[in-house]
Amino acid sequence: MLLINGLKLDLNHNENDLKQLIEKKLKHPINSFEIKRKSLDARKNPLYVYSVIVDIDNEDKYLSKDIVKYHKENLNAEYIKRNKKCIVVGYGPAGIFAAYRLIEAGYDVSVFEKGKRIKQRELDVDRFFKEGILDENSNVQFGEGGAGTFSDAKLTTRIKNKYIEYILDVFVKHGAKESIKYENHAHIGTDEIRIIISKITDYLISKGCDFHFEEEIIDLDIKNNEISLIKTKKGEYQADYYLFATGHSSHSIYSLFKQKGIYMSKKDIALGFRVEHPQSLINQRQTNNLINEANEYLLRYKDEKGVYSFCMCPGGIVIPAMSENNTIVTNGMSYSSRDSGVANSAILIQVNKDEFDDGFIFLKHYEQLAYNYSNSYKALSQNIKDFMNNELNELIFKSTYPLGTVLYNFNDLFNEYDLKIIKKALLDFDLKIPGFIDSGIMVGPETRSSCPIRINRNESYQSINTSNLYPIGEGAGYGGGIMSCALDGIRIANAIISNYE
Repeated sequence: MLLINGLKLDLNHNENDLKQLIEKKLKHPINSFEIKRKSLDARKNPLYVYSVIVDIDNEDKYLSKDIVKYHKENLNAEYIKRNKKCIVVGYGPAGIFAAYRLIEAGYDVSVFEKGKRIKQRELDVDRFFKEGILDENSNVQFGEGGAGTFSDAKLTTRIKNKYIEYILDVFVKHGAKESIKYENHAHIGTDEIRIIISKITDYLISKGCDFHFEEEIIDLDIKNNEISLIKTKKGEYQADYYLFATGHSSHSIYSLFKQKGIYMSKKDIALGFRVEHPQSLINQRQTNNLINEANEYLLRYKDEKGVYSFCMCPGGIVIPAMSENNTIVTNGMSYSSRDSGVANSAILIQVNKDEFDDGFIFLKHYEQLAYNYSNSYKALSQNIKDFMNNELNELIFKSTYPLGTVLYNFNDLFNEYDLKIIKKALLDFDLKIPGFIDSGIMVGPETRSSCPIRINRNESYQSINTSNLYPIGEGAGYGGGIMSCALDGIRIANAIISNYE
């Protein structure tokens, strides 16, 4: 196999055009090819740039600076029946891929998830979106697939790791489009990720994984600096290894850890709101409407504190993402088609860990403040230009947030220091995307971008004072988003596998 980089085609090409370009470069017919990477060069004359893997006879004769041999590494774990028991707590991306990897390697695996399977979870979320009736154990945060199930399901990360290819292969094996393996800003969409995660679960069940949905951990015993068992309302369970992948919203677990003396530390968090704009504005500003798809953006501003866009959802909607009654939390979600006509993204300001004693209490204050002001699950809202001018007028367009909004002056949400930085950031964003201020609205608050604690672990990925506890993923402070959390789940599973005796 050969890897060819730097193949360029105009925007209106098809797969046969790419095949012809490969054969023109090699000056010989090929047997087959696979796209390795596809990216957009949106400079003067926008082009798509490809890297491809090619099957051709007598491949050595074609080697050059930009044509090299390619060998795909087998990243599957070697199956050996291992007489060791693993309990995985939490079934978001970190828990899913830890369980997947451990089952693949021959471990006895049980998964505990306080929420429901996706089909039942969808009904609870839909009821909440329509009627405002929240199930605190089955919602956007908790249940099969974790919080990423009700999101844009982005598969982007700045991490360079060979297991990214492994993760994407798993998704494709269970129904994702092949294009996620090479698109520059790959996403699956909330509608498709739900189907894929359900298939992964069914596959794990067929391989012997024991699932305990709707079974929350309420206690654990620690003896000689090890977990000896975990407890739920349904029973007590023992294992050799305990992997906790409980996500950023599982405050009850982290309160239990604190009570048991498991070492944790504070970490920086963020606070902000969602912005919404007509998708047509973003498409025009980003690629002059040359690309027939909903365009994204990534914005950064650095002052004494950073302000940045987060979880940008092209053609998506703003959703209620609370997991506790009488609070308001916003997030973004896109279907695979990204066809709502509205772009949304979180705009967040950094909150340093020395600004709070308990990050969960700090963030919940804003969630409850919003609910008390709204006196309902309607989110707070304001035109961005009114926020900049400290005014309050009717929204220039209706938010996509399904439970409705109430007008609120976000100048009252932030302290004076942060407020100045946020407004300077928005002016900067408006220079990068003209119309960002005048054509947008804000909806909030946004409080769940990351977990406010880190469960301290050693070089073997174990808790530093509880040796058979493996904290993983976003809730443990070691991930942010589907890919980084999935990678952390694999990282911990590989550590357990490599230490097998």
